[in-house]
Amino acid sequence: MDFVEFEGKTYEEAIKKATTSLNAEEKDLEIEVKEVDTKGILGLLGSKKIRILARVRQTKDIAEEIAKDIKSVIETDSPEEYGMEFIQGFGRILGLTINAKTAHANGRLIFYLQCDNGDILIGKEGEVLEALQFILRLAIAKRYKQGLRILIDINGYREKRKKALTIMAKRLADRVKRIGRPLKTDPLNPYERRVIHTLFKHNKNIKTKSEGEGHTKKVIISLNRGAHVNGNRR
Repeated sequence: MDFVEFEGKTYEEAIKKATTSLNAEEKDLEIEVKEVDTKGILGLLGSKKIRILARVRQTKDIAEEIAKDIKSVIETDSPEEYGMEFIQGFGRILGLTINAKTAHANGRLIFYLQCDNGDILIGKEGEVLEALQFILRLAIAKRYKQGLRILIDINGYREKRKKALTIMAKRLADRVKRIGRPLKTDPLNPYERRVIHTLFKHNKNIKTKSEGEGHTKKVIISLNRGAHVNGNRR
């Protein structure tokens, strides 16, 4: 699909036009800022226009490009090496330089990434990061015929997110104690839900359980009135 040009007074307006016209969410678009026009006295009092080029991201094409990019790599017999090459190949397609290292912890293969424009790979509330992690897990599973537990972190995002979730969950728990009724979090991915469940795992006053279907679910935080809820945690 060819790029289509859109114009708006702000970047957000141009993006809205693109998502409406192409019937796609922003995260599914390839976007290039083509031009920023400012007109008026000394550029201070005039109108401002943003022009962008956008097209729907072709997932299949990207996967094929990554595979082609790392085809010459390594006769790797290591999921760690292959995973790093896969991630760096993905970055090259997006024009990003990604430095990666790996570690093993808690039964997981962890990829620690550093990137100057890491926000692109994190996305809103970590959506892009979760998608990249999912794709990498499938790629490694296909190549090595084994399912590995994989975690990707970019520029320390996971730790920052963990701290934010911990603060939020403690505040909700304090409020639950005051008002005496359960409260719910926003929808969270499995890793984020695990952070909250682990936080209250040994708490005698608070219990937690997940609610919902699909990848993202809410966590219900409530008073522990003697019920054993470990079996409800997912």
